[in-house]
Amino acid sequence: MTRLPFLLGFLSITALLGACSQIDTGNVGVERTLGKVSQEALPPGVYFTLFKTVDEFTAKEVSFSLMDLTPKSRDNLTMKDVDIDIYYKTTPTAIPALYTKYQGDLVKHSQVVKDGTSDLVIAYSRVSREAREAVYKAMAQLDATTMHTKRTELAEMVRAGLQQELDANDKGAFTVTAVNVRNLLTDPAIEAAIRQRAETDQAIEKKRKEVELARAEAERLIVEAEGQAKANKIISDSLTPSLKEIKLAELQRDAAVAIAGKAGNTVFLGNSSAQPLVPVR
Repeated sequence: MTRLPFLLGFLSITALLGACSQIDTGNVGVERTLGKVSQEALPPGVYFTLFKTVDEFTAKEVSFSLMDLTPKSRDNLTMKDVDIDIYYKTTPTAIPALYTKYQGDLVKHSQVVKDGTSDLVIAYSRVSREAREAVYKAMAQLDATTMHTKRTELAEMVRAGLQQELDANDKGAFTVTAVNVRNLLTDPAIEAAIRQRAETDQAIEKKRKEVELARAEAERLIVEAEGQAKANKIISDSLTPSLKEIKLAELQRDAAVAIAGKAGNTVFLGNSSAQPLVPVR
């Protein structure tokens, strides 16, 4: 008989524990009582749920991938394979209102993210649908032949476009945190055109650099010639008639010394009217 109160107490404690729900860090709870949804988000903690239900929604960053997309580019060419990753968060305080609005659009976190949890993700279908549309709109603004060089620009166009669409119906409820263009393949014919264009661009760049180098060399020679001309003019202007005669005598002297230094040469020095230097053998 003494075990009966203990057993009843144990069962009571077990029932009370079973009637509690825990909201983990990074999540929020949405309380439902007799089908009525509370519009106040519950912060992390433990809640007694014997007479009500508390659903746990993730407020952490959620990522999903859009795979095997085939959008058209601005030049009306169909992409072969495009894979893009989308990252977004749901504003915690907006989740109760979103739950009321999108009750039929709920998935578990594990259905979206590999190794995810059993927490709920609100309005996932809507976000993914708008993301797909944002990708198609963004890629329609770029040419297929140059799109592979504009991954960063494309990612930002998708992010901004998706954020705008989400804000149009649920202002401030979602934040698109990042977009990653993981795979961007075009048709093989387009790939050949891209390679040809890249080779042409490289050849043009090489010729442009050669022209710039030639222009720089020509400018250097002009500057050098102008400098030499100025130097010669300065020297010429500085020579007086007497100084010219001295310089001429010095040149004759140097030449005579050079000639006389060789065997068999004889040097005759005359006056200014005679031939200055005559080698005789």
